[in-house]
Amino acid sequence: MGLSFRIIWILLILSWIIGSSSGQTVVEVYDHYNVSITLDKDKAHIKETITIKNVITKSIVPGYVDKTLIRSSQNKLLFIPLPGKKDCSVDVENVVVSFDTSRITDVQVTQTDKSTTIRYGLWFPISPGESQTVVLEYDYLDFADPGILFTQGYYPMAANIPINNAHIDLDLPTGSHVTYSNARKSTSQDLISWSKESLGTDPWLLKFEYSRIPLPTSPIRWSLLLWIFILAAAVVWSYRHWKPEK
Repeated sequence: MGLSFRIIWILLILSWIIGSSSGQTVVEVYDHYNVSITLDKDKAHIKETITIKNVITKSIVPGYVDKTLIRSSQNKLLFIPLPGKKDCSVDVENVVVSFDTSRITDVQVTQTDKSTTIRYGLWFPISPGESQTVVLEYDYLDFADPGILFTQGYYPMAANIPINNAHIDLDLPTGSHVTYSNARKSTSQDLISWSKESLGTDPWLLKFEYSRIPLPTSPIRWSLLLWIFILAAAVVWSYRHWKPEK
């Protein structure tokens, strides 16, 4: 490595440090944040394709990027969903980060009781106004929360760098249908998609439910509606069965 290249590299790192320490100045954005989720039973293969754009007049080095995963589980009594939820960490494996057909080796996975973080280092320069694309892939174990007839899934998207265009594709197991989601979806062939523009740094937690029963998508979980119906039927039956005779 030549002396001039080393000097340029040091200057780029210093400019990134100075830009990061300012706190208020946005030096980079995620111009596109595309996520592909392929479900296989309870496990999901996640592929995140992230386009990082330099929005200032100096070259930048992105540095470390943290991807935090939190599993939100619905409180249940046996199979009956109850109000409230709890956050816990998730198990991931086969984590691969690549840039420009090269594999990035500066990758760490840490886990606490309530979250799992994938940290990877992006130590390459991005010129003013230019973009670079990074791909993060991993297997998310126990991604789905299965029930008797319905399975629930969650995907969190959040970053301290503004996201201009967020997009999520979901590939369900054969014969399954989305019966609930908390965001407007679109369908193309076998993929179900959700999109948000100008997400910024606001967190987006996508919630959905799917089943092999071909029900229409509902604004309320079908699993909850099913239990309401069962409980209501049980109350009516009990009233009629134990109704005192006059």
